[in-house]
Amino acid sequence: MEKSQKKIRISGLNVVASSRSAAVDLVDSASGEGWHGLQFYLQTPLQKLLSGAVQQLRRRGNKLTWQARLSDDLVVNFDAQPAPTSRGILLKTSLTNQGRKPVHFTGYGMEITDKARGPWLQGRGLPVFAHSENLRYEVLPQSRPTFPFIRPIPESTRWFGRQGVGPMPVMVIGRLDGDRWLVEGAASQQRHAGSWQLGLPQADGRLAEYRSEFFWNGASQEQVAAGQTLELESNLYLIVNATVDRFYDAYINDLASLYGRRFAGTNSLLAHEPVYCSWNYGVYTNITQADCLKRIDIAAKAQRGGIFQLDHGYQPQHGIHTSWGYMDAYYPDTANTWDKVRFPDGPKRITETARQHGLVPAIWWTPRIDIGGPISQEHPEWIANDKHGQPIAHVGDLHPDYSVPQVREFIEHTIRKVIHEWGFGGIKLDFFSWAFEAPDVVYRHGGTSVQWRRWLIETVRRELGPKGYFLHCVSCPLGNPFLALDGCDSYRAGSDIDNGDWDHHVANSSWLLASITATGRRTWFADMDSFMGSPQYPANERRFRSAVGYLTGGMIDISGPLEKFDSQMLRDYRLLSRRCDQGGKVMVPDRTAFFGRPLPAVLARIHPRRSKTQQQFGILATVGLFNWQPVIQDVEVSLTELGLVRLPVWASSFWSGRELPIQDGVLRARLKPREHLLVDLSAR
Repeated sequence: MEKSQKKIRISGLNVVASSRSAAVDLVDSASGEGWHGLQFYLQTPLQKLLSGAVQQLRRRGNKLTWQARLSDDLVVNFDAQPAPTSRGILLKTSLTNQGRKPVHFTGYGMEITDKARGPWLQGRGLPVFAHSENLRYEVLPQSRPTFPFIRPIPESTRWFGRQGVGPMPVMVIGRLDGDRWLVEGAASQQRHAGSWQLGLPQADGRLAEYRSEFFWNGASQEQVAAGQTLELESNLYLIVNATVDRFYDAYINDLASLYGRRFAGTNSLLAHEPVYCSWNYGVYTNITQADCLKRIDIAAKAQRGGIFQLDHGYQPQHGIHTSWGYMDAYYPDTANTWDKVRFPDGPKRITETARQHGLVPAIWWTPRIDIGGPISQEHPEWIANDKHGQPIAHVGDLHPDYSVPQVREFIEHTIRKVIHEWGFGGIKLDFFSWAFEAPDVVYRHGGTSVQWRRWLIETVRRELGPKGYFLHCVSCPLGNPFLALDGCDSYRAGSDIDNGDWDHHVANSSWLLASITATGRRTWFADMDSFMGSPQYPANERRFRSAVGYLTGGMIDISGPLEKFDSQMLRDYRLLSRRCDQGGKVMVPDRTAFFGRPLPAVLARIHPRRSKTQQQFGILATVGLFNWQPVIQDVEVSLTELGLVRLPVWASSFWSGRELPIQDGVLRARLKPREHLLVDLSAR
């Protein structure tokens, strides 16, 4: 190594920096695999500033610090240290303004400026990448599931993750036939969100053109004041050996180590308590007080605890403008929020009855604003605008500008009313995210989309308390764990199930593959939207959906007209509630789902030794075999794939308890279209 170079070795991974170079390497000490030639840049309104030669290299124990100059006045500071639990590096950065004037910037990150270098892994397999956005491309009001999750690096360079703070803030690069991955992920998200630019390489032997960038919506510029040192967002760089369903593990483990029980999911009721929601399977806004009281009684008997979530439909209409589902229903005060015809006794009849039945009452709430409604007419200065001063109305409604103090005061007052006076112990926050994800939004009093979204979520969590139920609904955020750090304990991980027919089920399930392997009790819970459904659909389809929902390890979310459930549906409801033990490890042994249609033929949950499922029922794992195809399929999984080779195992049906055969250590089934087999595996 040259005298000008210094390196720190962290579990076999080196940070290599040179006073003769502006770039650093984060690489494997033996193979050289990793990120070569990374150089910091700062995007200003006028130009992009690239960092210069490394200065003041210092090694202190297991840390390496250095600086690089961006201009005469501006210095970027680096702190490289071991990743908390994984084979990798936590890289922290900050800006110091040594000048006499503030410096404004619009983005920053690390890019590979030497095109002969870059992210690199050994092997000859096709270079591939994974980003959660691959399973969903959503620019509201249109959204659709896409696939595959793991795909070849795009021929034309494109950005990933720039549409909002919803996607998992991680970029994964590997090779088609290998289980070795370069994983870069955001280690913080205070004001800015991570994104990546990726494309085919321009040099042989390298994987990709590559650039990461932290960005934000809602303000064109940030600034570092004269004499100020400003902390920027930090990143994790990991080299991971794992199967395709486990390459997020190291990243999530590191976040769990950094933030611990600050993640809302670690304290969530959803680990052991199911939720009934009044919305789906033909119910929608067609609810009354009498309906709710009847369903509270049925849900309480089936669930024996848990949550009763009153969804959209309790609000009245105001003139020709319907304000069902808008914050206008709470304006100018909450005296007329409830439809007195359909809910004559108001909110307290619902909350008090639910609690008397042992259920936590929750409510659907949204801060969106009606176009032409009273708020927009009386307070146009509350409405979020674009750079041309026009209201953000892309999705058929308006949104509040959270930088306006009066907006925040009104929202805080409303949330306190819902929780502390009406008595609701949970909130489903819906139709709010476009206020933060619209790329052209401009906040009147400054701030970023990340900052104001954090304010809203933290406000709700503060009023709910640590044990309150808090669901982050549309738009489907695909598991970004920092929203759980802000306070949500569950997130919508799929599109609406709507009326619950098979096509809606397939579309809804096509979004799940990235998030179910990366979330759970350590961070937060996936919500694939309700299951159980409507009596009009065949039992095999209803149970198919319930099986997928159970195996995601996310919320047990039940919906539908409970008074119309037949005896089998009520038995299934009770069984799912009794077996609610969510948030554990989810395995996807079906590798083909990651490289093609994202509908796994095999899903498995391994139940930990101290879990309720193993302690009460003696069950080691629950496995689902699924036929999503329109023709008969043979589906199988071996006990070896599940890590159960050392024990004699007994298999039984989840639904009926009858014994099922295991032949030569393999669980297999010939399944008709839309048929599944849900199996509990227990030690003999």
